[in-house]
Amino acid sequence: MLQTLEVSAYIKPERVITLKNADKRQVIERLIDLLTQDPVVRDKEKMKQAIWDREKQLSTGIGEGIAIPHARTAAVSDFAVAVARIESGVEFNAMDAKPVHLIFMIVASDKQDKDYIKLLSRLMLRMKNTELVQQLLQANGTEDLYRILVETR
Repeated sequence: MLQTLEVSAYIKPERVITLKNADKRQVIERLIDLLTQDPVVRDKEKMKQAIWDREKQLSTGIGEGIAIPHARTAAVSDFAVAVARIESGVEFNAMDAKPVHLIFMIVASDKQDKDYIKLLSRLMLRMKNTELVQQLLQANGTEDLYRILVETR
C-alpha cells in the first residue's frame, strides 16, 4: 500500500471518462463497470451493492459540482478509483442542490478503515481547490483530465 494515500495513486487512465450527458444511475453503473476491470475487485455484484447501499443512505454529492460515491466492502482487496466528468452536469441530490460535473468513485477493502477515511478526506480537501476543479472541468479530453488528476497536488 502506498504511504501517501493520494487518490491519484489509484487512478488508471482507462478509468477516467468524460460523458456529454447521463443520469445518476447511468454514471454510477458506468463507473462500477470500469472498477470491475481492476484485479482488486473480487466480487462485482457485492461491490455494486455496497456502492448503491451507501448511496441510499445519503447522497454522496458533496456540493460545488462534485460527488464521491464510495464504499468499503470485502468484495475488494484494496483501493480502486474511477472518475467521470459529465459535461452537461447530472442531478445527484447534492447537498447544495447543484448539478454534479465531477464524480470520483472509490472502493476499499472492509479492512481499510483508517486509510479509507484518510483517502476520502484528502480527496475532499483537494476538491476545495477551486483552481484545480476549474482545470478538471476545462480539461481537453480524458487524457488531459487524467494528467491533471495525477500531476497536481
